[in-house]
Amino acid sequence: MNLPKLSELSPYYSRTDLLEKVVEQVKKDFNCFSFEITFSNQEETPYLELYNQILPLIDELLNDDYPKLLAMLYRIDIDEEFLNRKLKESEQADTHEVITDLILKRELQKVIIREMYSAKK
Repeated sequence: MNLPKLSELSPYYSRTDLLEKVVEQVKKDFNCFSFEITFSNQEETPYLELYNQILPLIDELLNDDYPKLLAMLYRIDIDEEFLNRKLKESEQADTHEVITDLILKRELQKVIIREMYSAKK
């Protein structure tokens, strides 16, 4: 079984069943840090709605509580070395944009992995 890398997730973006699970995973992870994520499904895509909600939170954490941001990234399973590499690769993008995108991709990747393993049972 080949697990998808973060760069190989685009075929899954249109899978509503997976994106609903991503929403729940994001809510769960952010709630652990006292951030409430709501989902109305009124944006163009679930990704865009989550992105627009998470982006200002990440910006706030970058500026005001970096240790909390690192703890959140650790919980989501994005390590500092990987993050730093992605930030260097994306020099033209703002840091909070890169981090927000990585969070959503990693959450989707976790959901896909769970689905693959549950399908094997």
